[in-house]
Parts: sequence; C-alpha cells; structure tokens
Amino acid sequence: MRSHARRPLATPARLVAALLVALVAAACASAGAKPESTNAQLLAPPKDPCELAREDAAANPRLDVERVPAPTAMDPAPIRRPVPRDVIRRSKGTEIRAEVLVDTLGKPDMTTFAMLATPHAWYTTNLKAAMAKWTFEPALRNGCKVPRYYQFIVNLGRR
Repeated sequence: MRSHARRPLATPARLVAALLVALVAAACASAGAKPESTNAQLLAPPKDPCELAREDAAANPRLDVERVPAPTAMDPAPIRRPVPRDVIRRSKGTEIRAEVLVDTLGKPDMTTFAMLATPHAWYTTNLKAAMAKWTFEPALRNGCKVPRYYQFIVNLGRR
C-alpha cells in the first residue's frame, strides 16, 4: 500500500495570514521597497550623549548647564590699576557687564565678546585685553564639555 502524505487543511486563520503576507509584499513591491527580513538586522548605534549635548549647545549657547564656564585664573586682572582720574570722573554707571563664548577647551572666543554695560570705554578696552588671555573651565551639560557664554559682572560701588 502506498502511503499518501497529507497536506494540512487550510484553516481560516492560515488563509488570513497568507493573504496579509501577500498584501504586504505587493504593497512593498509597488512602493519599490523590499519587505523586511525576518532575520535580525544591524541597527545604527545610538548617538553619543556628548555629541547630542554639544549640538544642543551649538543651537543655544545660553542653555541650562550643570556648570557654567569659570575662569581658572583672572591673570591679568580684569581692571588695570590705577584707574585714571579722568575715567573715574567721567564714568556714568556703577556696573561693568560683559560676556564671551567659552569653547569646550576653555578658550574664550573673542569674536563673540560683547560689553553689556560699562561706565567708560577705558574699562571695555582693558577687560577685553585681559579676558583674551584667560583660561576657563568649560561648561558641563550631562557631564560633557559644551560651549557656553560666560558673563563677567563687577559692581563698582559708586552712585
């Protein structure tokens, strides 16, 4: 006697599954895409968190950080002594405020230097020359060094 191999009966669930596979394959073929393989595919590694932090800082150099830039040493001093008498006499204001972008190496980018408030131009000249020679601890965001603005503020105490 011959033994006949039995084919499994087509159940409604198998028919629906086969129809779905055929529809997906047809949709992929019409779109020019290849259907996904059932094998595991290599995925791109996630982006480096420091790279993401630097991208955020580049987009907004005033963003919130865990540590703002800080000068390691203010050498030379921001205000050269003695201050000329005519500068003191002509000064209008009691505050000096300036800002500069500090890069990830702790170097000030003097092209971004801006004097926000000054009682006299003499202070601007001296502060800009001094700040160009300073080194900083760069800002930290998520434990990574990022570029960020440093603000220098001095109250002269005059009224």
